[in-house]
Amino acid sequence: MRRLPLLLVSLLAGLALVAAACGEETSTEAGDTGTDDTASEEPDGVSLDGAWILVQSSVDGTPLALLEDYAVTMNIEGTDLGGRAACNSYGGNLVLTDTGFSSGDLFQTEMGCEEPAMSLEFAYLSSLARVETWTRTGNSAELTGDGVSLTFELVPPPPTADLVDTAWVLDTIIQGDAASSTIAGAADARLLLDADGSLTGSTGCRTFIGEFVETGSTITITNLTMDGDCDADFVWQDNAVVSVIEGEVTVAIDGPHLTLMAAGGEGLRYTAG
Repeated sequence: MRRLPLLLVSLLAGLALVAAACGEETSTEAGDTGTDDTASEEPDGVSLDGAWILVQSSVDGTPLALLEDYAVTMNIEGTDLGGRAACNSYGGNLVLTDTGFSSGDLFQTEMGCEEPAMSLEFAYLSSLARVETWTRTGNSAELTGDGVSLTFELVPPPPTADLVDTAWVLDTIIQGDAASSTIAGAADARLLLDADGSLTGSTGCRTFIGEFVETGSTITITNLTMDGDCDADFVWQDNAVVSVIEGEVTVAIDGPHLTLMAAGGEGLRYTAG
């Protein structure tokens, strides 16, 4: 057999090694392409935290007639559930899963309101106890259960920086469709909310102190303490102020004006002073 020259043998061996090396590199790249060691993380879960207002509802096939002056709200913060059920404030515990909704230990205040507000309140709280599932799309949330559908819209928070640390002077008392100016001769009825959650103010004849908690577009005033006496001429204004600021109120700021609205269409309008 004829032997190949030594130089040619060495050259062929080198080419074989290069080919083998190239084959190994190609195989490794193919394996890397099939495996992603830096897979993206799943997006954060959707939350129901926030302040919500009921915009549509159906119970056992019948729509609930919502009332403009008696808003139904729902405030959620973690496992805490609360809000206004048309007339009274309510609260309770909440357990949420990916799609599950379960409320418990529901309680409510015992203020009386005219019809049909009380009927709406009863129907809402009864249906809330039947809710089992929830979904959220953007700023809309739907709670559903056996024969129950409640649709809420997210309420944007008020501009806190404008709400607190501003001296507000009362200029208008709102009662339903009527609006009245403050009583001439009374001292300025003022309101000051501090960033630490405390508040001070006056009705025009009595002073008060208390605390408040802001949730979305509402504030809940607690531990309200009044001091002083009112002449007979100013009792009406004093009662009107106290009836609004005791409990939960809806907050709206429009330029230099602050409006607080309670259930039943009672409200107070202040101007920054």
